[in-house]
Amino acid sequence: MNRFKKILSKIDNVIEYLCMITLVVLVCIVFTQVFTRYVLGFTPRWSEETAVILMIWLGFVTMAIGVKKASHLSISAIVDLLPKSAQKVVFYFDELAVMAFGIILFVYGKDLSSQTMNSTLPATQLPTGFLYLVLPVSGVMIIFYTIIRILDLILDKQN
Repeated sequence: MNRFKKILSKIDNVIEYLCMITLVVLVCIVFTQVFTRYVLGFTPRWSEETAVILMIWLGFVTMAIGVKKASHLSISAIVDLLPKSAQKVVFYFDELAVMAFGIILFVYGKDLSSQTMNSTLPATQLPTGFLYLVLPVSGVMIIFYTIIRILDLILDKQN
């Protein structure tokens, strides 16, 4: 199990570094777009569409990372009043609801992505399905991270 966690940690680090690089590229593209529009008087056709694609990908992948790190906003005032056993039940329900969301993202995102692969985006000429491919990718990540969180809870319960 320890070796599995090390491999998972390396994969997570790669994903997080890719997100950081994507954010830097996104900032550079938006800066270039603003500079060329207001200083040089023209806007590259590809800049806005590329920035939108990167922002959508970044948003969905970082959402999955947020699931991994349990950094999403939650209101725990009522849950904290419950006994520990009831808190565990609420935690399991919460994780299963997040997993259901990941499954929905995967199933419907896979269909949407495959159905739109034949059309192209106007400025970049990328397949439109590439834009929607982030849905099943982030769905799989959310499912995977949720399973790990549930297993951690079960293993913690046994210790």
